[in-house]
Amino acid sequence: MAITARDIRGGESQVSGWNGLLGLDIGGTPVENLIVFGRLGGTAFDHARSSDSPNAGSAFFGVFGAGARYHFMPIDWYASGVLAMTAVSVTNDVGEGQDAGPGFAFEVETGKNWWAGSYRDRWTVGLGLRFAYLRSGAVSARSGERSDDPWQATAISLVFSTAYN
Repeated sequence: MAITARDIRGGESQVSGWNGLLGLDIGGTPVENLIVFGRLGGTAFDHARSSDSPNAGSAFFGVFGAGARYHFMPIDWYASGVLAMTAVSVTNDVGEGQDAGPGFAFEVETGKNWWAGSYRDRWTVGLGLRFAYLRSGAVSARSGERSDDPWQATAISLVFSTAYN
């Protein structure tokens, strides 16, 4: 579930709905049980509810950053965090878009991994829960308007993953 909000000169505009999450993490293990990685991904939702109209259209929040994950062995429970830059694009129900300048994001996640195959194969599948907070820079409408009111978003996502080490 994702919720995003923007304070437009004292009146708040809010968009909420079910989100889709897609990400790619690439990294390595400098010490046992610790993974450092780069993340490229994002959260998107379509046909969301809006405080301004019944259908907000769509919204996309992209992230590019770095993180770390620690695995508590032997149960392979993990906790991770990411600091990232974000980009935001929101389109309302009549097709008008608002793009935001670069902003800041952080994500925290916890979950459990299971071996998929033999230990030598080094493949795992996982299930986790991720919380993300994103805040954009200044917003500009595609019509040329500019505003200092940033989009802020929170998202809670159920994460299915596969990994190779």
